[in-house]
Amino acid sequence: MSNPSKPDAEAALKFKDEGNVYIKSQDYQKAIELYTKAIELDSTSSIFYSNRALAHLKLDNFQSALHDCNDAIKLDNNNIKAYHRRGLAYVGLLEFRKAKNDLTILLKYKPNDATAKRGLEMCESFIREERFKKAIGGDDHGKVKLCQTVSLSSFNANTDLVKYEGLKLDFEELTDEKGQPDGVVIKNMSQEFISMMVNDYFLKGKNIPKQYAAAIISHAERLFRTEQTLVKLDNTRNPDAKISVCGDTHGQFYDVLNIFRKFGKVSPTHTYLFNGDFVDRGSWSCEVALLYYALKVLFPNNFYLNRGNHETDNMNKMYGFEDECKYKYSQRIFSLFSQSFESLPLATLINNDYLVMHGGLPSDANSTLEDIEKIDRFAQPPREGAFMELLWCDPQEANGFGPSQRGLGVSFGTDITEKYVQNNKLRKIFRSHEVRMPGIQFEQNKKLVTVFSAPNYCDSQANKGGIIHVTPGKGHVGEHGNDDENLIIETFEAVEHPDIKPMAYSNGGLGF
Repeated sequence: MSNPSKPDAEAALKFKDEGNVYIKSQDYQKAIELYTKAIELDSTSSIFYSNRALAHLKLDNFQSALHDCNDAIKLDNNNIKAYHRRGLAYVGLLEFRKAKNDLTILLKYKPNDATAKRGLEMCESFIREERFKKAIGGDDHGKVKLCQTVSLSSFNANTDLVKYEGLKLDFEELTDEKGQPDGVVIKNMSQEFISMMVNDYFLKGKNIPKQYAAAIISHAERLFRTEQTLVKLDNTRNPDAKISVCGDTHGQFYDVLNIFRKFGKVSPTHTYLFNGDFVDRGSWSCEVALLYYALKVLFPNNFYLNRGNHETDNMNKMYGFEDECKYKYSQRIFSLFSQSFESLPLATLINNDYLVMHGGLPSDANSTLEDIEKIDRFAQPPREGAFMELLWCDPQEANGFGPSQRGLGVSFGTDITEKYVQNNKLRKIFRSHEVRMPGIQFEQNKKLVTVFSAPNYCDSQANKGGIIHVTPGKGHVGEHGNDDENLIIETFEAVEHPDIKPMAYSNGGLGF
């Protein structure tokens, strides 16, 4: 590392300033490119690395952010922003003790920093939980099963219930064969109730009563809990049935409504699968989650959800869903959602041809569908192993496996995908997890399809949304790169929504 010439240093500063502009406009990939150009001209500036780390954090590239923060601190051990961002990177990497150390350093310099205090509290909470797991044998099964034990009568005195004038729901609180609480069943869920909830409450900026939210979550969780880790769907025997696969929707409620308006409602002949990451970032995550859960209650055999990496506690604390729940409902409602996420299936197999997971393939090149079925999913994802990898992995151009910029999971090449498809007698892999500007992208010799269904992601990316319809023998070959006679690929634009920014309810998040 040597000092740059004056012209190089001046040019580097210009690239840095341009990167800052793109940070403000939320084009984080472009910001990374510009900060990288600045670093290539001047590798002695700590701020260039810490700024690039921020852009990487915005893209969930926790490992890349960590490397940049380490370089920034080597150059200037007083770069407080670098300590803060490294702490956040460690949180994303689930290394809470290391995160705690960095956030403690930050608070020595800025003792009143609210986001650092919040981050430190979160780290201490996770550390306590890790200790508890070790004390009871290393898993999450000792936790209170909130969705099963929730008492709806405890909500009776809430003013939101007293003032509620919408359609009434009738509940039954179940017990298991041992007489223990086993969750709630809504006996009269209807399309009329869902339409009322959407039109008279959510679209008017109002919330349903907490008792109703708790009942919907508990009933949906019970349905998820009874499903296999690898759900199997089939419409080969019913030529009029359609299975539609959507990717990330991230709290973009108005775009979700547009999906149903544009492509059809859930029905006995139209099954939907939403492939994870339906909460966080967008400021209508509660509305999206409650709509999905209500649809699951009404159409248990025609509405499905896979778990994404954002249906996890650490992501929800960083990217806004927990704060939104607390603002609109309560901490208790978030806790119910948190447990329900632990019951979500990890993958879906459609017609024995198409394997759908949120992130990507496991790092075991010889893994099989049976290995997915054996995963005990009822917990927060671990740092290693197939459970986590199904939620976090990404494709790469190079063959083989490579390191992930995210720091969780790995990147996998075309040869890995082709081997997995061949060994498991599949046609294609469907996954989500990453923005694709066209909404849909066929990759890796068209054995892999990325579908992303949050158009103009975070009100800034100008991408389209995508959807895959599985319609055996009725596909549209040639459209949007499709080469499969069983698939119809469609894309859609973002629709207008109220002027509420992404993560509007976040209590400072963790510095985002």
